[in-house]
Amino acid sequence: MPMIRRLVALSFCCAVSAPALALDEGPTFDCADPASQAEEAVCASPDLAALDRELARLYDLAVQDPALSGERLDELRAMQRGWIKGRDACWSSDLGLPTCVRNAYALRIHGLRGRYDGARAEPGPSTGPFPYVCDGTPALVSASFTQSGTPLAILTWTEGFAVLPLIPAASGARYGEGETEFWTKGDEATLTLRGQAPSTCQRDDMG
Repeated sequence: MPMIRRLVALSFCCAVSAPALALDEGPTFDCADPASQAEEAVCASPDLAALDRELARLYDLAVQDPALSGERLDELRAMQRGWIKGRDACWSSDLGLPTCVRNAYALRIHGLRGRYDGARAEPGPSTGPFPYVCDGTPALVSASFTQSGTPLAILTWTEGFAVLPLIPAASGARYGEGETEFWTKGDEATLTLRGQAPSTCQRDDMG
């Protein structure tokens, strides 16, 4: 009987613990009632759920920043509402729903970190943005990185952007997708864009 009771107790413990673990690894909204196809995609992907949690963390830090003026707080909240609408419109993207949603989260993380000091107030899975000066086109690239789920490099420049997952490399950190690649080694990086020769970039200052 003692052995049976222990097995029953263990089974009950595991049954209770499993949903809690799933909740910790899920997004910040209720997957039992997703509000859009984009939220359904997030619920189905651990990587997207991790990006959702990191975005929520940065947004909360920015909102709670005591140095943020009322005007900028209103701007932040309005931009977040607009961002949600944009993310939810990913169902119609030519990139496909998961890639569009990934890019939406990554670019919002990059934007929050760059625009709001409060979003950088505490260490977490994302870093940056860091400015890189390159010897080709574009001449200036802003780069953030996130370790939420699959590690990503998030690059923006005047003419466009790239969201690149980490790929195998013998040294340094190499991010790439399609014909676009960003390979960092210390403060130096090589940027390769589709149809262009590789550019050598130097990190200019901490972002």
